[in-house]
Amino acid sequence: MKNATKGIDTVLLAPQAMTNSATVTANFDTKRADHATIRIAFAAELNTNAVGPTIALTESDDTVVTNFATFDSNFARAAEDLTSAKEVRYEVDTKGRKRYLRLAVTTATTTNDNVTLSAIGTLSRNEEEPASTTDIGDDVVVIG
Repeated sequence: MKNATKGIDTVLLAPQAMTNSATVTANFDTKRADHATIRIAFAAELNTNAVGPTIALTESDDTVVTNFATFDSNFARAAEDLTSAKEVRYEVDTKGRKRYLRLAVTTATTTNDNVTLSAIGTLSRNEEEPASTTDIGDDVVVIG
């Protein structure tokens, strides 16, 4: 299988609009993968006085919320600037890391701090490669 089809994708956060003072989270199981990529796509903020969201990527050996902890301060971002649409991408070497990653996006608490986003996670350098396009994790795979 070609390199581009060796990753396994997961929709972590379906496209959604968040209001101010909201938090969305997703757990990402990295079992049997040596690398994880998390891509968060943000729409541009509604107005120029908005405050961008806080993003945190934490880890744990289980899915108990209180057990997740920061493992790299670079993966904690405060008041992300969304003057224009952007993608925030995390590359995580999962070898020697805990099994689960938790992505949390929290909007600011003032009026007009709404955020529109989605997030996709990709596992690569997997212990077992996908046997077919069905195992890649996407609903539709087109190979040309």
